[in-house]
Amino acid sequence: MGQWVHSAAVSPEEVADAVVEAMREERFLILPHPEVATYFERKATDYDRWLAGMRRLQTNVGYEPPNFGV
Repeated sequence: MGQWVHSAAVSPEEVADAVVEAMREERFLILPHPEVATYFERKATDYDRWLAGMRRLQTNVGYEPPNFGV
């Protein structure tokens, strides 16, 4: 998972710049990574598609949900 996350990550400086810009524009929603806006839109417009995409992403990066003893 690490390499995928690092290649897609934005730097702390980029996040800080996005926050400052949003505050200047008095925007509430701050999405510093370009792909997040797409995910956010898909989640709002087609929740089932978004869930399927998140499941695929988790599978691709090797995520295993925690076992809470259930």
